[in-house]
Amino acid sequence: MVSSRFKAILPSPTVSLNNKFAELKEKGENPISFGVGEPDATTPEDVIDFAAKKAREGKTHYTSSLGIKELRDKVAQKYHGMTGKDIKSGNVIVTPAKFAINMAVQAVIEPGDNVLIQDPSFVSYPEIIKIAGGIPKYFPSKSDGSPDIEGLKEKIDDKTKMIIINSPSNPHGWVASSQDIKSIAEVAADNDLYVVSDELYEKIIYEGKHISILSYPEMGERSFIINGFSKSHAMTGWRIGYLISPPEFTSYMDAYQQHTITCAPSVSQYAALKAIDEPAFPESLKKIFQKRRDILHSILTKSDKIEFNKPAGAFYAFPRLKNGMTGEEFSTGLLEQKKVLVTPGSGFGPSGKNRVRLSFALADKDLEEGAERIVQFLS
Repeated sequence: MVSSRFKAILPSPTVSLNNKFAELKEKGENPISFGVGEPDATTPEDVIDFAAKKAREGKTHYTSSLGIKELRDKVAQKYHGMTGKDIKSGNVIVTPAKFAINMAVQAVIEPGDNVLIQDPSFVSYPEIIKIAGGIPKYFPSKSDGSPDIEGLKEKIDDKTKMIIINSPSNPHGWVASSQDIKSIAEVAADNDLYVVSDELYEKIIYEGKHISILSYPEMGERSFIINGFSKSHAMTGWRIGYLISPPEFTSYMDAYQQHTITCAPSVSQYAALKAIDEPAFPESLKKIFQKRRDILHSILTKSDKIEFNKPAGAFYAFPRLKNGMTGEEFSTGLLEQKKVLVTPGSGFGPSGKNRVRLSFALADKDLEEGAERIVQFLS
């Protein structure tokens, strides 16, 4: 019999939609997908070549459960440069980014504890919290996507143990200001809360700049930093990222990794070692995405039945529908009639009921054709 814990987990709406898109392609249709949450580029050639070279040299075995030291040292140096703090490589764990979020939540949360997540936010956060036995609770955002700090404070009670933040944001594209991060850090310190900071899109910012919560006082002891290479270096299939853990937790999280995935894939770790010193590719990718964002905005704003504000980061738009349809109704009709896939916004939180998420990580030709089909459907 399936456990109640597993029965409570909802399927990912983004993965489910991608499966439907694959079915349409197999039938010979001409679908266009705005659903995929990954760059359409290929991993940089020099990263692939370096990983292949290491594989041929025999680096195809288990590594340390924490990850290869060269990569952990590089991560520590990177975050030292970003925050000015003394980051120890011994507190860096190399692991797939989504697994890192799972580890961080499970390391803190007891059954019945509350975890606060922003409305809207990444679809996996509530399910990860439920897997750990916790209770996800949304706190509100302002109209520009920034956190409503007073609304956040109102959600805190004696069972609240953690806040999860994500900047740049999936799905909204919001980029946190220094005041946003400072305010969240102060709330966490004042209420003795831990913070999981998902910084996976930090290289994809069009307006503003990335600020890690580790930059602020007292946050080294209460912050779990999640980052990786999937979005910045088109490495989703390598399944490689990292976690910077508060010192108190590192040995326990290492033990957890030892008894689950053992270690991150060895060849992927060497690919990441090369990628972390590859700044040109993320910069070129960002310019491509910025151009696509602007094209998408120029086409969709032809219609007065959709409200689309340009995202400041990541490669997602989260427009509001003004035609009376819910995101589910719109997504279903659009796929059936125009063979265009978008993700209903409700999976990202209560505020997404009348929204859809569009990834603009697709070829220019498809993006333009798909956007025109959306305008036609809206009409």
